[in-house]
Amino acid sequence: MLMAFFAAGMVANAEEVYENDAAVAPLTVMGDEANEGGVKIAKGKDEDDRWSVHAYVGVNVPTSVPSGMKFAPLRSWEVNVTFLQYDYTPKKSKTTLSAGLGFGWRAYTLSGHDKMFEKDLSDNVWVVPAAPTYEDLSSNVHTTSLSMPLFIKQRFSKNFAISVGGQLNWNFYSRLHSSYEIGDKDFDVYTKKIDQRPFSVDLMGIVHVWNLGFYCKYSPMSVFKDGCGPEFKSLAFGLYF
Repeated sequence: MLMAFFAAGMVANAEEVYENDAAVAPLTVMGDEANEGGVKIAKGKDEDDRWSVHAYVGVNVPTSVPSGMKFAPLRSWEVNVTFLQYDYTPKKSKTTLSAGLGFGWRAYTLSGHDKMFEKDLSDNVWVVPAAPTYEDLSSNVHTTSLSMPLFIKQRFSKNFAISVGGQLNWNFYSRLHSSYEIGDKDFDVYTKKIDQRPFSVDLMGIVHVWNLGFYCKYSPMSVFKDGCGPEFKSLAFGLYF
């Protein structure tokens, strides 16, 4: 898949820009002078290629939520760190192809303080009413993933570009977390071994302005396996570095 992804960029041809009847190379902003974002850790095989590190952080807004469930987006965060990404730019092109490897963490928190996630004896997850004695309840589901982002970036100027692509996720770990108070005592309850969906795909777009990016990501696959928990999808917004 990666070989095909990179091979597609080999056929990209750059257009010449004419100013005062003279041909001007369109990529005077490439190399170290270009706004690429992230942290460059090494040069690639060619002058305009590089190895880099990126990160993004944002809020999750669950969609297609079952009746009776509500989430709190401002308490449903996600963080992703792409610790190794290769950016390939064909010569004399404003298009960059990228593939990387990273880790992602997501949390989906129920709104209000009267309902919580709970696992039954069959390892299925339900949203149930909390006990009346629980105060200041917060209940969420966490997932941790190994991610592989694949992007194509089109550069329009030195400080403006747009990226579109997807991200493949191996969701290797998940848990439920509920915290609450009973009288003067605080409780944190963690529940592991829930049936999260092991593999998922995200669709993602990024607007790059100067050294900052603004992303939108849609996750069309439910967090849990079919029939193993409440089915909902997610739309995320945030900052990309």
